[in-house]
Amino acid sequence: MDHANLFLDIFGLAFLFFHALLYRWSCTHREKQSLAYRIMIILISVYVFLDLAAWALDGRDFAGARGLYTAILLLYFAVIGCIPPLWLIYCDERLRFNEQKRRRRVILYLIFAAVNLLSLIVHAAGVPIFRLNETNHYVRGPLYPVHLVLSFACIILSMILIFRQCRGLSPLQRQEYLVLSMFLPPILIAFVIQASSYGGSFLPICLSISAILAFLSEQEHLLRVDQMTGVRNRFSFEPQVAWLLTHVPYSQTLFCLMIDADKFKSINDRFGHSEGDRAVRFIAQALISSCERADLICRFGGDEFMVVGRRFTEENVKQLVRDIHTAIQEIQSEESLPYRLSVSIGVALFDTGFSGTPDELLRIADTDMYKKKAEKKALDRGENT
Repeated sequence: MDHANLFLDIFGLAFLFFHALLYRWSCTHREKQSLAYRIMIILISVYVFLDLAAWALDGRDFAGARGLYTAILLLYFAVIGCIPPLWLIYCDERLRFNEQKRRRRVILYLIFAAVNLLSLIVHAAGVPIFRLNETNHYVRGPLYPVHLVLSFACIILSMILIFRQCRGLSPLQRQEYLVLSMFLPPILIAFVIQASSYGGSFLPICLSISAILAFLSEQEHLLRVDQMTGVRNRFSFEPQVAWLLTHVPYSQTLFCLMIDADKFKSINDRFGHSEGDRAVRFIAQALISSCERADLICRFGGDEFMVVGRRFTEENVKQLVRDIHTAIQEIQSEESLPYRLSVSIGVALFDTGFSGTPDELLRIADTDMYKKKAEKKALDRGENT
């Protein structure tokens, strides 16, 4: 390694310090930030320090230098092998919504990290990722390409996930993933340079730049979602709806659903507000699992939600309403809730000639929702008499 690596590492540390300041001054809720994101940032910081330590030990000749350098490099490859899978997990968290399916996918993603750790075991058994020559200089071993391929695979898979998610979304929705995708080019460029050249270490500074881009992506995400449920808040919802109102294809129908929990006050009164919050999260979970990727789901506050999207027929919208009720019933059964969780859903349908505002859309669906609530109350009174 030469002195250019030292400057690259110093720049990397400077970027990480800047990231730490941004994180400290962040106005969003740190406790809501993704665990995968936080671990990834910590590992990037550790990696930069390890790269700096490797530079300091390369070619040095003192008692214990060889053993210390070997330990640093083993830890170096263990850490760098975990960063791409963590980014893959983070992308999946941001792009997909089904929690149960995500957990299964996370296990698959962790296989990349497990294979990397397995390569370190194989390294210890005699097929090296790296070796130290007689002058204590770092030299790549025959197993080094495996490390690169694993990292490349995670990065490419992350890009595929992002581009796949953007398919069928509105331009405004796709813009929300722009910052998320910007994390990838610096690290991809660094791996390409690292693979094609020898001796230069561009990964620290590129990873540090990517850490800042990931931070910006995380802050943007936290600002546009409801912290309790993970669906949109009104701040990010209304501009999307306004765009959707003016871009309804002639072959499709715009729909608006207003969802409100039934007897929500009694849940809070009887079981406490923490259980009420849990019920709200269950409703959001049912909406997420029932709706399509391009549908806009928003928590309006309290136990009220709104869904806006497009379908080809009115029957498709009715089926969505049935799917939501079914999903809530399944949650009721799976969680063995001590109360009956149900919702009233107001429906409003509009053809391409609708020229109203998002507020008008809300008002029409809201009126239908309260009509459904009144019908349920009348039915309950009839059953109790």
